[in-house]
Amino acid sequence: MQNNRLLKISTAGSRKATHWQENAILWSEFTEKLKMPVRSTETMEEYLAMPKSRQAELKDVGGYVGGTLEGGRRKASCVSGRDLITLDLDSIPAGQTLDILKRVSGLGCAAMVYSTRKHTGYAPRLRVVIPLDRAATADEYEPAARKLASLIGMQYCDPTTFEASRLMYWGSCCSDGEYVAEVYDSPFCSTDGLLAMYGDWTDDSQWPQVPGSEAIEKRRLAKQEDPTAKRGVIGAFCRTYTVTQAMDKFIPGIYEETDVPGRYTYTGGSTQGGAVVYDGDLFLYSHHATDPCSGLLVNAFDLVRLHKYGDQDVDAKEGTPNNKLPSFMSMSRLALDDKAVSDRMSKERFENAKEAFAAGNILQTGQETDGDMDTSWVYSLTKDASGRFEKTINNAVIILENDPLLKGRIVTDEFASCGMVLGRVPWDERDEKRRWKDVDDAGFYRYMETFYGLTGRDKLDNALLLVSSKNRINDVKRYLQGLEWDGQKRLEGLLADYLGAEDNEYTHAVMRKSLCAAVARAAAGGVKFDYMPIFVGPQGIGKSTFLSVLGKEWFSDSLTTFEGKEAAELIQGTWINEVGELTAFTKQETQVIKQFLSKTDDIYRAAYGKRAEKYPRHCVFFGTSNDTEFLKDATGNRRFWPVDVGVHKATKSIWEDLPKEVDQIWAEAYMYWQMGEKLFLPKEIEHLAEAAQKEHRESSGKEGLILEYLEKPLPANWNSMKLMDRRTYLNGNMKVPEGAGLVPRMSVCAVEIWVECFGGDPRYMQRRDSTEINNILMGIPGWEKERTPRKYGDYGSQRGFHRQTTIT
Repeated sequence: MQNNRLLKISTAGSRKATHWQENAILWSEFTEKLKMPVRSTETMEEYLAMPKSRQAELKDVGGYVGGTLEGGRRKASCVSGRDLITLDLDSIPAGQTLDILKRVSGLGCAAMVYSTRKHTGYAPRLRVVIPLDRAATADEYEPAARKLASLIGMQYCDPTTFEASRLMYWGSCCSDGEYVAEVYDSPFCSTDGLLAMYGDWTDDSQWPQVPGSEAIEKRRLAKQEDPTAKRGVIGAFCRTYTVTQAMDKFIPGIYEETDVPGRYTYTGGSTQGGAVVYDGDLFLYSHHATDPCSGLLVNAFDLVRLHKYGDQDVDAKEGTPNNKLPSFMSMSRLALDDKAVSDRMSKERFENAKEAFAAGNILQTGQETDGDMDTSWVYSLTKDASGRFEKTINNAVIILENDPLLKGRIVTDEFASCGMVLGRVPWDERDEKRRWKDVDDAGFYRYMETFYGLTGRDKLDNALLLVSSKNRINDVKRYLQGLEWDGQKRLEGLLADYLGAEDNEYTHAVMRKSLCAAVARAAAGGVKFDYMPIFVGPQGIGKSTFLSVLGKEWFSDSLTTFEGKEAAELIQGTWINEVGELTAFTKQETQVIKQFLSKTDDIYRAAYGKRAEKYPRHCVFFGTSNDTEFLKDATGNRRFWPVDVGVHKATKSIWEDLPKEVDQIWAEAYMYWQMGEKLFLPKEIEHLAEAAQKEHRESSGKEGLILEYLEKPLPANWNSMKLMDRRTYLNGNMKVPEGAGLVPRMSVCAVEIWVECFGGDPRYMQRRDSTEINNILMGIPGWEKERTPRKYGDYGSQRGFHRQTTIT
């Protein structure tokens, strides 16, 4: 070969390679390599029937770029020089292979033509390689290649073949394929000569175009999704900035406007006017070879991304989706940090939420909207690289504390120990305070997902818990704190004035202590108060109504059980609880009531709760009864404070006067509590309570017989008398000898009473019989249960009772 020189090219073993090796090779060696194609085993027919992905694999036998690449990266911006012009001629008419060879030969310069993988006689496909006498710069390459192509025939060329970074495969063909390889040994083509054929080669408007290329660009535009219609950060950025606005703000000086509207010059290159703005400033296409956007139709987001962060994608794997590229992550952060973009995203989300939840009516109640809405808080929400809010507890907390449709509306009612909704929320337009329910969970989850893209029930629930716990309310406490006492005493006379009870120290103390306890439990919670006043009187005098007016909206008469979680849940959110008709409770149930009253808090696991929690009591209990005998236990009734009502005519009306005075009654009770009111009866009044308890204790028919038995004087030799003689004496059939003397009974046991008083047989005495007798004995004044068992004659060792020497 007479015309030969050393060329620099870049090669790689596959189109997917990320690094291309620079090689120096003689033109003669290069052509020899292309004369020997890689032949595979499939036929052309089989090859053409294969999917495109498989065809691409077979023709990828390694390739080359006809020049040098900075850093070995095959990108437009990395092309540093081109020693070869390479042209793909894919639109040759059938049977015109020889015509193309003649055209190339007629150029009079060194060249090689070889066929590509799909070449056939009826569908020729050829590649033209022309060595240059000097390396063309990246900017010089495209106008030089286009001019050379115009000399052969622009109509045959692939419209993308002029890219400086374009790779060409080494020769390959099918087993039965025709392979063309023609070399022309002539002087090397003059780079400067090609460029001199232009008036101004830097003016891309003078560059020859492939026929129909404008239609191709139009089709490319038509296929592109409107960037302003995209979701997420890309759409928000493109709705905020047009292409030219993004140029001016984020990459100033990179492009210069030309005299031709819509055309710009990339200042980092040598050509002019090669960047064209399309479709109303939505897209830019750059013909500048060294432009990072060269050969790409880009929107405003991608324009800035490629210029500012394109170098970050050097090590990205082939086929990595755009939204996973490092440059995309960086550009997203830039966009999200931009106030204009962030504001737009916030307001658009707000508008979407309004539409999704039909929230228009909510917003007409005074909420800030649209342009007046403060969105500055949104900047504190963390976002991922795609501009979506991260699904974190902290983000959910920030939203709950700042979103105008949620802020301050979800709270914890510490009085009722439950979550509350204060008015309208996006999923519920009711303008009222109400308990948080399962449907609110569902509405909240949907709102957070639709408006903010936040999902994950556990995280959202935790955020709700944190925010609602911080926003605590106690309506009863607030009610009490808002009262101002006028100084007139009403509290102590309540039972006499409204229910016709005795007007004495006991009734005064019962009402004062009970309502002060109600105040203490409402304001502080869990205060010790294990007493229950019981109003005893005829039906219809207003016992329940009296309590209902006092308890206001926090009154309840629904407590029907005193055991387990059910009882604890029933009293949540109540202040005054009425326990009706105590006569209906058995003695065992009365014991359960006593235990229930003694608690200051309830521990249980609420429905859907993760763990058992302590709920301090905020309520007190009042009993009502129409029957006078309702205390089942002979002793142990200290927790009950019975008060007879309806004894006298009431001086005030529960229905007319009490509603007017109820606030002042509570104001007075609140004042007493603040002054340190004790919540138990004074010593000097306890005996009145005991008398009242005894009066309302359920009596037994056996009590009178036992009392008579105990008070009957006994012969001095009683302990030595036989059972028959004792019974004879007790029946009045034995005369006591004169001078024998009688003495009071000093001790007794249950079995003794069973046998001697009731004529029973000890063998048939059951536990309930002894319990009944012992309970009666414990309720008789002057008798005390013995601490240890002792001998009771024929009855053996028993734990009985003895008469107190001093009765108090």
